[in-house]
Amino acid sequence: MISGGFFSKQKQIPRFFRGGNLLFFFSFLLIFSTTACQTVDFLNRTGSAEKITVNVEKGGNLLTGTCAAGSTVEQALQELKVKYQPEDIITPVLSTVLSEDTTVKITSVTFEEEQKEQPIPFKSLTVQNESIPEGETYIIQAGQNGSEKITIKSTYEDGVLVSQVTSERNVIRDAVPEILMYGVKAEHAPIQIPGKIVYISNGSAWLLENTTGNRIPIVTSGDLDGRVLDLSSDGEWLLYSRKTQNDAINSLWMLHITDWNAKPIDLRISNVIHFAAWLPGEARRLLYSTVTPQESAPGWKANNDLLFRLVSDTGMLMEDETIIQANDEGPYSWWGTEFYLSKDGRTLLYATPSSIGKIDRLTGEKKELTKIQPYEKTRSDWAWIPGVTWSSDETAAFFAFHGEIEGTTKSYDPTDFNIGKINLTDGQAAEIKSGTGLFSQPAASPLFEDGSSYIAYMQTISPLQSESSRYRIMLMDSDGGNAKAVFPLDEEDYVTPQRVIWSPTTVANQSWIAIIYKNNIWLVNPFTGIYNQITIDQSVTKMIWK
Repeated sequence: MISGGFFSKQKQIPRFFRGGNLLFFFSFLLIFSTTACQTVDFLNRTGSAEKITVNVEKGGNLLTGTCAAGSTVEQALQELKVKYQPEDIITPVLSTVLSEDTTVKITSVTFEEEQKEQPIPFKSLTVQNESIPEGETYIIQAGQNGSEKITIKSTYEDGVLVSQVTSERNVIRDAVPEILMYGVKAEHAPIQIPGKIVYISNGSAWLLENTTGNRIPIVTSGDLDGRVLDLSSDGEWLLYSRKTQNDAINSLWMLHITDWNAKPIDLRISNVIHFAAWLPGEARRLLYSTVTPQESAPGWKANNDLLFRLVSDTGMLMEDETIIQANDEGPYSWWGTEFYLSKDGRTLLYATPSSIGKIDRLTGEKKELTKIQPYEKTRSDWAWIPGVTWSSDETAAFFAFHGEIEGTTKSYDPTDFNIGKINLTDGQAAEIKSGTGLFSQPAASPLFEDGSSYIAYMQTISPLQSESSRYRIMLMDSDGGNAKAVFPLDEEDYVTPQRVIWSPTTVANQSWIAIIYKNNIWLVNPFTGIYNQITIDQSVTKMIWK
């Protein structure tokens, strides 16, 4: 029996609290006393949870209710059974912890979509023509508005219109540009030319045949992007690319240019940036390479593929074949591959930012000829592809390279851009011209009747900054000797980097080099020094000569 202290003489310790259980009791008492202080504010005298008042304003109505203290806006709305949509605007936000008498505002957000057709205004293009009397103007193509179906998405807040955006566009009919041709004083006498020159001006294609004094519009849609422009070996069919109104970058089309009643034919091929060309022969056979559009620069990721298609004269698909599968081989493969077709169409040279090689079109065999040291350009949205050209007899290739010709050692010398020659039989390569600049773009001449051949190329004026430098057109023998300036001869003048085009003739002194100079076409005879400006509208962006 225990006397005095916490227990009286009449009371005994219950059996439960004897021995070890007594220690458990005091531990429980200690825990309860610490947790009780955390809940004392939460419990009122009756032992129920403390409530706070909440106001909910929605659609002009006010609801007042209560919820447990410490609730978030989301919990309070659930407890009060207030419904809302995920797109509704709730103030304060759902995660906010409420205090007494807070007002929660719910703004109902709804959407409506409406489709309607609207016109696409046509553009007006003007072209100067020296063959028309000065002061006279002719409409050579009447403009026609196109049409498109648009989807308009309207946003309402509590029934009040707050915004409208066009969420989708689908072109129903393309606009046809108006083309006005007006006469100007003839400043340059027309000259006779071999073959056909096709060029793009103001997004339309024009033809010069036999003489530079007669310009014929052949594609007047105003949306040619200049990525693809090729003429079939018989001179009958034009292959070209057009900008698109959808998610594709462009689309391929063909046109029978000697049939004035012919309509452009959509080949249903899209996203062609680096290469598309007709194969030689009468059949409508073409090769092309594609890219995949993307939002980040440069706007695509190259597939580096090589595809074949045979179509009828009406554009009907007859045959499809994959020669090279899509791949991402080598550094900077995202930029793409350029291809150069042999005269017989059997073999292609290819160039990437890191290698040059050849492809057998019939077998699909791909063989690397030489490595190229990539041009390292930090944070750039483009990559350098070395210029490549078949030799006149197609036994060799001329190419630009950086550093050593083997392409295995990095060069940090900004002047170390050169032109080399590689034998396609044994693979032997040698430098033939040094210090030409980043954009030398060698172009081999035809094999002339006397057995001679030449290389035209671009020579930088500022070797230390050849990426942004001015250039001059040069001519040299096929072994790199006897280099001389061709155009412009004024040391203060220059041309922008480009691949020059040789005229289709085998007589050297009757040969021309076609260039784009100040956005016009100029013809330069590299042997006589004679040059002629043959367009005056200052809007030429692309040309071919076959």
